[in-house]
Amino acid sequence: MDFKSLLLVLLSSGFIFAETGVVVDCKISPVGKFQAKTKEVKGSVTLKNNEVQADKIIVDLKSLTTEMPLRDDHMKNKYLEVTKFPTAELIIGKGKDGKGDGKIKFRGIEKDIEGTYKLINNNKELEAKFELSLSKFKISGIRYLGAGVKDIVNVTVVVPVVAVAATKAQSPVAVKPPVKK
Repeated sequence: MDFKSLLLVLLSSGFIFAETGVVVDCKISPVGKFQAKTKEVKGSVTLKNNEVQADKIIVDLKSLTTEMPLRDDHMKNKYLEVTKFPTAELIIGKGKDGKGDGKIKFRGIEKDIEGTYKLINNNKELEAKFELSLSKFKISGIRYLGAGVKDIVNVTVVVPVVAVAATKAQSPVAVKPPVKK
């Protein structure tokens, strides 16, 4: 049931960290919610000319926790299958003006995503948010005692920012024509 939330760990949506990490917000039907969290995220975002780009942001799914051991065990072993799929990856992500898109790989399945982002902590980190449909990653039927995790989870990811200086237009180099003899 809470295991679908872990899938959201792949990318981002709805929580501010003081440091790198992922939070997946999961809603439970008919009522309730929980979060799956990890700080085990590798990678960074490049900021250049007011545009952001990320390549290979890796989330360690084995380190996800919901602060409930039984739910964690079910989430990791039954739904996320962390033995087979130990990580989730943002393969590539690009953004401008607070909106972005990218491609993630989760449970061996690649999907396009769209979301929002903002620079935080004096532009030292980027907080990205997006939604994931668990069923698109072949996760369904998460139920316990009549309560079930809803298909859509909100993911929030915070990663460090590496600023790159704006490139100056280079002046053309004069090329002399060959001398005819």
